[in-house]
Amino acid sequence: MKEPETGGPLDVTRNLIALERGTDELLLANSFHMRPLYVARGKESVRRVLSEAKGRTLEGSQGPTAGLVRMLRDHRILVDPASEKERYDRAEIDARATAPRRPWNRMTVFLLVTESCNLGCVYCLNGSETYRKTSRSAMSPDVAMRSIAACLERLGDGGTLQVTFFGGEPLLNWPLIKEVIRRCEEMLGPAPGGKKIAYHITSNLTVRPPDLIEVIRKHKMTVLSDIDGPPEVHDRCRPYLRGGASHARTAETIRRLVDAGVRVALRATVTSVNQDCIAETAVHHKALGASNCGFVPVCPVNSDREYLPDALLPDPDRIIAELVKVYRSGVWTRANLFPFNEYVLKLRPGSRQVTGCAAPSGTTPVVRVNGDVYLCIYLVGQEKFRYGTATGAWDRRLLDETTAALHVDNLRECRECPWRYACGGGCPVMKLAGVYGFKESPKAREYGWRINCDFTQAVLTELLWDMAGQAKGRLDSGEGRPEEPPVERVSFC
Repeated sequence: MKEPETGGPLDVTRNLIALERGTDELLLANSFHMRPLYVARGKESVRRVLSEAKGRTLEGSQGPTAGLVRMLRDHRILVDPASEKERYDRAEIDARATAPRRPWNRMTVFLLVTESCNLGCVYCLNGSETYRKTSRSAMSPDVAMRSIAACLERLGDGGTLQVTFFGGEPLLNWPLIKEVIRRCEEMLGPAPGGKKIAYHITSNLTVRPPDLIEVIRKHKMTVLSDIDGPPEVHDRCRPYLRGGASHARTAETIRRLVDAGVRVALRATVTSVNQDCIAETAVHHKALGASNCGFVPVCPVNSDREYLPDALLPDPDRIIAELVKVYRSGVWTRANLFPFNEYVLKLRPGSRQVTGCAAPSGTTPVVRVNGDVYLCIYLVGQEKFRYGTATGAWDRRLLDETTAALHVDNLRECRECPWRYACGGGCPVMKLAGVYGFKESPKAREYGWRINCDFTQAVLTELLWDMAGQAKGRLDSGEGRPEEPPVERVSFC
C-alpha cells in the first residue's frame, strides 16, 4: 500500500462507509479508494480517534493513538482535504467523458436476431411499440456481420468480442445464428491482432432445434436461460404467448444441455409473484444442474417507457432478506451466485465505480434487426438512445453525454452518498427515466430508487463482512491471503 502524503491537517473522509456489528466489530472504507479496514477489537478507540481527527496531523500524533492514526491514514479513512482528491468536479467529468478512447479489451455485442417471441412474460422488457414482437422480422446475415466487424474495429489487440444472440427469442432465428457463427469462423478467420470471438445465447429454451446441443458444444457457447421459480411459480411468470405452461419444456432442454456437458446459467427475474420463494428457486436451479444462479429484481420500466403495474413490483426488503439467506446458506458459492459474484469486483482495492454499468461506454452495443444500434436492451426503439447503425458511423456524442449524465457525481440523488464509488449508481435505466422525463409512477420510482440503493448497499455490506470474517480467520490461524476463486463472467442483465 502506497504511503500517503503526511503534510497537512487531517479529517475524516466524506466518502466513509462505516459498518458496525456486535459489541466490538467495526468495518471502515473510503469508497473513493476502497481499502477496507476491519477492526475486530477496540471499536470505541477508533471511534474516539475519528471524532477528534479534524485538524490532526501525523507528525502531531503522539502516544498510544499514533499508530492507529497512521493506520487510518494508510487506509484513507483519514485524509488531507486540502491536497487529496475526494470527488470529481463537473469539468473533470466532462473531460473524461469526451477524452479520446483507447481500444477496448472486451466488448459484448447484443444481436437482436429477432424481436418476436413465443412467450408472454408478465414483466417483458420489450414494449409493443418499440419492439416488433408479433412480426416475423429477422436480422439478416449482412447486418449481423457488419455489426461484428464494427465491434472488432473498436477492439484492442488481444481483446475478446462476445457475440450475444438475443431477442425476442433468438432460437426462432436459429438458421441465422448458425450462419453468423459459420461466417465468423470461416470468413473472418482468426481476427487480426489476436482478437478473439466468443459466443453466447440468452434463450427461454422452449425452442429446441435438432442440432442445438451439437452447435453449442462445438463452438463452446455459453447459455443463459430463465427459471423464475418452481414449476407453478415459473408458469405464472413466463407462460406461452397464447397461454400454457413453459417450465417443463425449458427444464427438459436445460437437462439435455447439462447432460451433454454444457454450462447453463439460470436467472430468476424477481417480481411480487416469486419474491417469497427465492431460496427455493436457488435450490431448484441447483437441482436442474445450472452452473450459475442469478437473481435480478425486475426493471420497473419497459422499452416503451411504460412502468409495470404496481402490483407486480416486489418488496425490496423481502428480496434483500431472501437473497442474503441464499448467500449465507452456501447452496451456491459466491463465485457462482449473482449479484454477489459481480459486486465483489466493486470491492477490489483501488476500484472506483462512477457509473452503474458499461452501457454508456459503448462496450455493450445492442443491434436490432434493422441494424440500428442502441445503448441498452431497455432502450431499443427510442430514437433518443440510438447512436448509429451497423452500416454507418457510431455517434460518440450520445455516449459522451450519457456517460457524463450518469456519473455518480452528476446525479443529484448520488453525489453526497458515501457509497457512490462502490455502487456506481445502480442500473442506468431508472436514472435515465429521471434525466429524460419518462412517464411518472410514484411507486415504481420509489422501487427503482430502493433497488439501486438499498439493495446494492445490502449486497455490498454482506460481502464486506464476509471478507472481514475471512481476514479474521486468516489472522487467527496465521495463514496468508488465499487466492480468490475466479469469477465466471455471465451477464445477467
